[in-house]
Amino acid sequence: MKKVILFLLITNAVMAQTKPIAGIPELKQPKLVIGIVVDQMRHDYIYRYWNKFGNGGFKKIITDGYFYKNAHFNYVPTYTGPGHASIYTGTSPATHGIIANDWWVKDSSKMTYCTDDKTVKSIGTDSKAGLMSPKNLLTTTIGDELKLATSQQSKVFAVSLKDRSSILPAGHSANGAFWFDGSNGKFISSSHYMNQLPTWLNEFNNLQLPKQYLSGGWNTLYPIANYTESIADNNNYEQAPNKKDTAIFPYEYKKQLEKNNYEIIKATPFGNTITKDLAIACIKAEQLGKGKQTDMLCVSFSSTDYVGHSYGPRSVEIEDVYLRLDKDLEELLNYLNSNVGKDNYILFLTADHGASDVPAHLKDLKIPGGYMNKEDLKKKVQTYCQNVYGDSLVAAIENQQIFLNDAKLLAMKLNKFSVEHALANFMLTINGVAEAYPSEALKYENYTDGTFKYLIQKGYNHVRSGNVAFSYNPAWMEYQNKGTTHGASYSYDTHVPLLFYGMSIPKGSSVKKVNIVDIAPTVSTILHISFPNGTTGKPLEELLVK
Repeated sequence: MKKVILFLLITNAVMAQTKPIAGIPELKQPKLVIGIVVDQMRHDYIYRYWNKFGNGGFKKIITDGYFYKNAHFNYVPTYTGPGHASIYTGTSPATHGIIANDWWVKDSSKMTYCTDDKTVKSIGTDSKAGLMSPKNLLTTTIGDELKLATSQQSKVFAVSLKDRSSILPAGHSANGAFWFDGSNGKFISSSHYMNQLPTWLNEFNNLQLPKQYLSGGWNTLYPIANYTESIADNNNYEQAPNKKDTAIFPYEYKKQLEKNNYEIIKATPFGNTITKDLAIACIKAEQLGKGKQTDMLCVSFSSTDYVGHSYGPRSVEIEDVYLRLDKDLEELLNYLNSNVGKDNYILFLTADHGASDVPAHLKDLKIPGGYMNKEDLKKKVQTYCQNVYGDSLVAAIENQQIFLNDAKLLAMKLNKFSVEHALANFMLTINGVAEAYPSEALKYENYTDGTFKYLIQKGYNHVRSGNVAFSYNPAWMEYQNKGTTHGASYSYDTHVPLLFYGMSIPKGSSVKKVNIVDIAPTVSTILHISFPNGTTGKPLEELLVK
């Protein structure tokens, strides 16, 4: 009897500790966090297509949420891998280590891909597309900290067409990250996360949605004459992803379907639509937002990037992709509001980088711009080194960084810093190069936020980056003369939308400058969890006034 009484006393004491204390409000947390990244979305797209958007997608998030109109990436290069990593870690490549999509590895003298991992197995495919993991990411993500805070009870998932756009947001300890394998038309994963695909994902893949979407081809959503925010459909500044196609509407994909090649869906608006379908399927099957702990789903819409690269930011194709994405967002929001409840989740939407106007188009309009041939540039640098030092010295030039052969420098008894300084000065003599900095300056100087030097420094990792970092003039790029790319330190690449919506998010907007690395500490503050362990951003106070 005494044991029973003692048990009851202990149980009551424990229960009393778990109940809220009178007069002190409970910490209210969202049941679900949705992170949305639109690949290559320039900030001005919001305004350019505003009158064409419906009321339930972008407009709803903006009018019922909070809009930061002056949000920027605080580093270069502005690529997909570093962008997604920075959004979810709250820090820049200098700290999280994802310095590019691909980079030169000094020890092995080879290139590596940001999520490449030969130690894991592909799950859901026989191809090598699943040999991926977040092992190169040096810090935790929001999802990692959420898992730690809840003793792994929270569920964290990520979906995207691109592996890096799913893996880097998901982080190290996520329940699952899924991406698209064009060779079989299915979403797959890696043994880093699981030993087999969940049943619901196999059922989703069996629907063969890529085949269904592509079978109808791609024509404009509205009559093409209505696409007044774009240049003419038939122009000299774009190139279809399939080089045999003419870059003019409509597009057909019968030949690809006959070969069971589904890769082309990435460069159509249907790549976004199938990503939306997968996101909803994941929320439903995994019961995200229905448990005791907060869950998280990271969604990256990648088709905007594929289409942007091929057709450029002024094309009818890119306008049509955004008008259709607006409808996909509306469907996702409607599902969330109906099945999770607007007061039970928060959502943020941003981009991993912007994009430049097509330099050939700008030049025809008498606006400065140009192209740099990387191989020609490398030859110039090697010739300079050969003439001055008697050896080319250059191991590689990647991501606007020069990697020197350290073994040769040592064998020739050359002072590395002196060579770097000389090379940086030489780079400034090359037409199209704007700035160049030796590693010594990036390691030991302290540059002011907002300057180009600061952006380069924040993108420079002391272990992984090169000996000299340089940048091109505005609207200059290493690219073909059709379509566009990104990676620069200028506003067309750094300035992206930043929207928050949902539970406790106030309505409003701000034009103060904020950094993308501020997202992670803001979300972490709302969730009452630790910041990702490399965070250098700060919480956005406007969202925390309540």
